[in-house]
Amino acid sequence: MAHTGAGPAAKQAAAKAAAKALGGVGVTLGVAFGGLTALTALATAASRAVVVARKRSAGHVCPRCDGRKYHECSTCRGKRAIEWQPLKGPTMRRLCVCPTCGGKTGLQKCLNCVGQGFA
Repeated sequence: MAHTGAGPAAKQAAAKAAAKALGGVGVTLGVAFGGLTALTALATAASRAVVVARKRSAGHVCPRCDGRKYHECSTCRGKRAIEWQPLKGPTMRRLCVCPTCGGKTGLQKCLNCVGQGFA
């Protein structure tokens, strides 16, 4: 009885063709989604620049920070540390670094204007 199936060379050729087709589809999708992502990023940056320019030209100073972009930390009130005691009857005073400002400056970025100085 004669063997009528495809030989190893034909199977390798079919596998290479399938891999090439799948690779082409993958590259096409990657380029399409990458291009769409880049286009969206550019459009977002452009629109943000227009909004910022209009707010600056209108002269609306942020009422929360008075245009300084930062204000006193609302957690530690500018002390850079908070009192924290895990025990009910503490025997000593325990100070911890403020988690909001990081204990560095006692200032926090204005949340009203997102640190831009105008709202």
